[in-house]
Amino acid sequence: MIRLFTRKAPSYRLIAACLVLLIVSMLIGCDSGPKKAKVPKVVPNFSLTSLDGTPLTRDNLKGKVVVLDFWATWCAPCRAAIPHLVTLYNTYKDQGLEVIGVSLDQGDRTDVEDFVKRNRIPYPVAIGTNNSITKDLGNITSLPTMILLSKKSSIEFKVVGFNAEIGNKLESKLKKLLAE
Repeated sequence: MIRLFTRKAPSYRLIAACLVLLIVSMLIGCDSGPKKAKVPKVVPNFSLTSLDGTPLTRDNLKGKVVVLDFWATWCAPCRAAIPHLVTLYNTYKDQGLEVIGVSLDQGDRTDVEDFVKRNRIPYPVAIGTNNSITKDLGNITSLPTMILLSKKSSIEFKVVGFNAEIGNKLESKLKKLLAE
């Protein structure tokens, strides 16, 4: 049997002390990584231009419920979310819903334009690469990220990823906002 706290086993004491320190640091939440950026409650002013040249800003979207969808053509969950967003847009656009696709593709703009045409995306799509909106909304690095804005431009819901449950939750929240 090994005795950890004897004079004959100094290396075991060192190992035991290190294990205790490791466990204590894990329990108190030792944070060695960068802090996650906080998402502001009201979306900062932004300026995007849709693929057809239409300016998209926070101020010209006030009074509408807005879904900002950050996506890329190579992202499988993003591609899965688009038919749901198209359905939401077609169902609720006359009630004040606006969906804005913000492509974060790094490649050629024509790849995004071709994707939009192929998938018959009826809502505005803008290129968001090198735009401050991704940093202003809490460093958007995971795709898809969807942000739901109220008619007063406050952020009501933010979610990363897509599945049926997320789609249902998004629709439920936007229906409540449209009714306000």
